[in-house]
Amino acid sequence: MDMTSATATMDDSELELKAQRDSMGRFEDQSGREGADGTLILADALTYAAGATAFITAILDAMEDGGLTTRTGVLIGAGFGLWLCSQSLNNFRRLLPVWLRVVLGMRVLPETFEEQSTFSRKRRMWTIVVAAFLTAIIALQFTMDGASIITRSGIPFHYVLWGIVVLDILVALQWYSVIGKSNQIVERPGGW
Repeated sequence: MDMTSATATMDDSELELKAQRDSMGRFEDQSGREGADGTLILADALTYAAGATAFITAILDAMEDGGLTTRTGVLIGAGFGLWLCSQSLNNFRRLLPVWLRVVLGMRVLPETFEEQSTFSRKRRMWTIVVAAFLTAIIALQFTMDGASIITRSGIPFHYVLWGIVVLDILVALQWYSVIGKSNQIVERPGGW
């Protein structure tokens, strides 16, 4: 069956659906994608920092208290969860050191929004939501602690952690918006 007879048997609605699917990649809404790439790197760095903070604090608490407590267990669990979230945001590339990935010619930075499948985009968005939840658990542990840690700028450290929670949620909302836009075709001025 040649192409003309195949399209002749299609009705108008099927032709419209086929045209829309075929033109989706070319005319889809690409607004916000550049910012999504930058915020993914920011979310990854914040996730990694919050996880490292949880591990270090848990180790120091365990050495001071002479063993594991409920708080150190929660911090270790949440820190490990944030490490997994950071790995997920990077497609588990951080398992190898950066210098080894450079020597092997492997990619160092995560894929851009353009290079990711819809499944990967959604996985990253939900990973950021999970990271916000785990960071909130760590922030809650620091908030409930009577002796607050003060940063060099004089801000209590639990405020910094709550700020990371808010930033992670904002990044997830941005990704949700950009993912939604990527499934829409841009309206051209003057029509098609």
